[in-house]
Amino acid sequence: MITRALEKYKVSTTSQSVTSYAGLPLFLGMAKSLGLEERLNRLPVKVRERGYRPAETIFSLMGLLQSGGVALDDMELLNGDEGLRALLGTFPAANTVGNFLRRFENSAIHRLGQIQLETAVKVIRTAGLKSVVVDVDSFFIESQKSNAVKNYEEKTGYNPVAVTCAELKMPMAGLFRPGNASAMANVAGLLDRVLEAMKGIGVRVRSDSAGFQAGVVRVLRARGARFTITARKDAAVIDAIRGIKPACWRTYKGGAWENRETEIAQTIHAFGADDVEAHRMIVIRWKKTNPELLDTDPYDYHAVITNLDDWSGEMVLQFHRTRQDGSENVNKELKGGIGLSKLPCRKMKANSAYFQMALLAYTVFAATKHLALPKSWGSLTIDTVRSRLIRLAGVVAKRARYVWLKIGKAYPYLRCFEDARWRIIGLSVEMATG
Repeated sequence: MITRALEKYKVSTTSQSVTSYAGLPLFLGMAKSLGLEERLNRLPVKVRERGYRPAETIFSLMGLLQSGGVALDDMELLNGDEGLRALLGTFPAANTVGNFLRRFENSAIHRLGQIQLETAVKVIRTAGLKSVVVDVDSFFIESQKSNAVKNYEEKTGYNPVAVTCAELKMPMAGLFRPGNASAMANVAGLLDRVLEAMKGIGVRVRSDSAGFQAGVVRVLRARGARFTITARKDAAVIDAIRGIKPACWRTYKGGAWENRETEIAQTIHAFGADDVEAHRMIVIRWKKTNPELLDTDPYDYHAVITNLDDWSGEMVLQFHRTRQDGSENVNKELKGGIGLSKLPCRKMKANSAYFQMALLAYTVFAATKHLALPKSWGSLTIDTVRSRLIRLAGVVAKRARYVWLKIGKAYPYLRCFEDARWRIIGLSVEMATG
């Protein structure tokens, strides 16, 4: 039982190099195994002749985010960790990282995003996945930065969109957009880049209503992707729904609407563009609890368009609803677990670069889970992995030309740690020879 009071023990210091982040080098090792160092150093960003190279600064920021830092000032915690410095070297100061972010222009941000996408695809291929489910979702980051703007709900901040691999719960690509940007802005172009990079891999795409546009459907069909997209309830959609004959509706029991009596039917939806075919639309309806005065329709609706024509309507809806386990949970992790809830700069381009680095930090984290750690760790959040593995106490010593990391014998995940280290080393050789 824990009963010893604070006054019952004494505090002293030690000359030994001690670290509180003994697991962090594993994630740096994964980043290097994925070939990130060389590619990041080729970013078109001006650096001082005697300063840190781009990869050093970005790896430091990624380590900060993976270890739980929420602000650039938290870089002092890493620099103040003598054992971590003995393992990895010195870290740049907070103002150095801030100045580095402010040097990013559009070309460097675009290249950084491409590196993020290429890395995610490399992880998918290395994991041996022949087909994947890709989720598209926009989310809002509230901020009071001077360049943040209000959205239609009068919230101030930014409105990024991210594409996620559902199987690995890993971000693949994203765009950092101002708060007043339409949820539909740039989604077609982003998806086109993702699908281009995934040639040879079967893809099914799920999207919220941000993807409900002719341009997105045009891209998906051209790339041979199967899809489900939440339909916006515009006039054309409502007219199509109201055109469904009463006899076509049947009772539907689905997990997402457990407390409602729902009915399901299907119809056809067309965007009106000559080069975009009409698609099947699955519709759920339920009676309104509070009918509106000017709206005589007694039902509320939820609709999904799809080209999964060999699936039943129930299967389409179930597949589409599980999108919450993919993109929405990853976006929550990005905001709450990886540092996107607090943006570092007042400059839009600097925050755009920071956003891409946060995606990269989470991608390396996901790669470590799925390629190096036990299978049972695959569903763990970053907070759980942080407490089990990253924030691990250790003693660092130099002896016989080697750096030794000493971890307590009673550490319950010692075997996982050592196995992961050798898997990452082996992956580095595999990537180099491949």
